[in-house]
Amino acid sequence: MTINIENRNRQSYQARKSGVNKNRQGSVRKINNKVYVDFYYLDERIREPSGLIWNQTNMKIVRAQLDSITVAIDKGTFNFATVFPKSKKAVYFSQRESMLPGRDLQPDNVLFKDYAWEWYQILKDSRRVTERTLLGYKSHLTLYLVPFFGERSFDGINAGVLDEFVSWARRQRFKNKTISNKTINKCMVPLKMICKRASIRYNWGRMYDPFFAYTKLGEEDHTAQVNPFDIKEQKLIISVLPKHWKPYFQFAFCSGLRQGEQMALKLKDIDWSKNTIQISRAMTLDEQGLRVEGKTKNKYSRRTLQLLPVMKEALLKQKKICEMLESKYLFCTTTGEQLNHANLSNRVWRPALKNADIQYRPMIQTRHSFATTALSLGENPLWIAHIMGHRDTDMIIKVYTKYLKNAVNNHDGKALNQIYSDAISSHE
Repeated sequence: MTINIENRNRQSYQARKSGVNKNRQGSVRKINNKVYVDFYYLDERIREPSGLIWNQTNMKIVRAQLDSITVAIDKGTFNFATVFPKSKKAVYFSQRESMLPGRDLQPDNVLFKDYAWEWYQILKDSRRVTERTLLGYKSHLTLYLVPFFGERSFDGINAGVLDEFVSWARRQRFKNKTISNKTINKCMVPLKMICKRASIRYNWGRMYDPFFAYTKLGEEDHTAQVNPFDIKEQKLIISVLPKHWKPYFQFAFCSGLRQGEQMALKLKDIDWSKNTIQISRAMTLDEQGLRVEGKTKNKYSRRTLQLLPVMKEALLKQKKICEMLESKYLFCTTTGEQLNHANLSNRVWRPALKNADIQYRPMIQTRHSFATTALSLGENPLWIAHIMGHRDTDMIIKVYTKYLKNAVNNHDGKALNQIYSDAISSHE
């Protein structure tokens, strides 16, 4: 009788599993205090690192990802190099996969709609992007990419067809609005990613480049979006706001935080003895478009800020409100509930501008107003970039250059503090 050593080893391997791995294909293992996946693919045992430190949370995350891998293996859609691009075996398995039945499909044999959603699910399972980003990609796929490219094969996508897509997209109407160049360019991001991943998935090689000769559309200059309030207008707006909302907008004007960052603040984020505030989260949207507490925009946005006296003054006022209403979040509604951007804009911000007889501008202009006020007073662009959560001064210089002309080389926020202190104290 012939004994199959490989099958016997695999059966023994399965029998030893317990806990989170019990009755599941493959295993999540602890090796050198890191989370590894351990599974069979093409009759070979695979052990690959996840890059995560071993703990219960990471173990469950990787277990869920491994379940997706085993499902893809069973369906015959698993691509080793896509999931483990840094593995030493990536090239080896790409070569083996190219010899599998159905893996040698050419661009003219694969419809866009058949791979686009597979790509989306793989990206979602990888957790490499935020849910807010997934929501954007899902919207672009649903509204534009799949309706136009869905029935086309990948060999039918080229610069000429991309120009046809732009023309078609401009004729679509959603909420009675036409698509902007910026949104079209955003649609091209997932489209390009899908084409690139499809070429890897089906081994089409580097010669497959549907974006060759395509030119990105020009967008509106960043500076055109900046329409800040001068200090007199800021002072007037604060004066007409209801008492409950004054601290919110005082802090918004003198700190330059993103609205999502400000809405996610909690009392525990403030160290009153050290006069610092920790920005570590933001209110954002999940994949379904629902408001959730998530990460900041990027790693540079996770920062500790030294509070100027005027910032601390606004926060101390809000602290009393927060504690009185027993709110989970520092800034809250008049009943202590979590803030909603649309409600805040429609029920508080718009009426305040109307009462102040100031032309409407969106609430993001509080952030722009901080930057332009600080620059016009000569504050150091490096300090401004740090306060606003930018990686460096590039965005500050690019967007707000014209406000540098009156700079007088201050470095620590003193000039900014003085002007806001005067504006706020006049309403005590």
